[in-house]
Amino acid sequence: MEIRILGCGEAFDERLPNTSLLVTWGETLLADCGFSVPPEVWRAAPDPNLIDAVYISHGHADHYFGLPALLTRMWEDGRTKPLMVVSQKEVLERIPQQVELAYPGIAARLGYVLEYREAAPGGEVRIGGARLRFAATRHAVPNCAVRIDAGGRGVCYSGDGMFTDESRALYRGADLLFHEAYSFEPSAVHGDIEAVVAMAAGEGVKKLGLVHVKRTVRREADRLTEVVRQGGERVSLPEPGSRLKV
Repeated sequence: MEIRILGCGEAFDERLPNTSLLVTWGETLLADCGFSVPPEVWRAAPDPNLIDAVYISHGHADHYFGLPALLTRMWEDGRTKPLMVVSQKEVLERIPQQVELAYPGIAARLGYVLEYREAAPGGEVRIGGARLRFAATRHAVPNCAVRIDAGGRGVCYSGDGMFTDESRALYRGADLLFHEAYSFEPSAVHGDIEAVVAMAAGEGVKKLGLVHVKRTVRREADRLTEVVRQGGERVSLPEPGSRLKV
């Protein structure tokens, strides 16, 4: 599998696009599409038919408000094949209204089919040769972490939130985990950086990418840099445009 980092920022970072990944194993999945993500998609994947599925981890704007622009440009650029959209039921129910609000009438003119698939904790969705499984994290709104298993490799993405017993089990033994690591402060709704690093080590995760780091933590980077340094090759702070293979 190959992963391209489109964004690694939190909601209000003035420098970094919202956290988003392109994951390819034969098919291609876009993981999260916040309001600052579409231009990154257009640069990285100009072919309107390249992306087979979009996964939305939860219903916050920095994770799915880019969908209307993404879907509309796919139509303008001539997309023809169906696009699968995978998310929790309450998010899927809001997407048609969101698209209609952004571009009235465009949903009826897309020219390609949107196939909605529900993601639920403990559930599973198949996309081509990949198996997607989901687990809840602890966040301000319901959020599902996802594990993508394909070709004997496992890649996980937390979406937002602190890990739970269920998400720990989902990440266990993964080749690569991208986890929200908002700050060094314990939180009921966000990832604690040092706790996330320790959890990944305890669950045998081979490589960990820290994403969605709070903008003020990135500006005062000494402590963050030290955590990454201590992790050696196992822990990284990915930047937009970087690629990883597993």
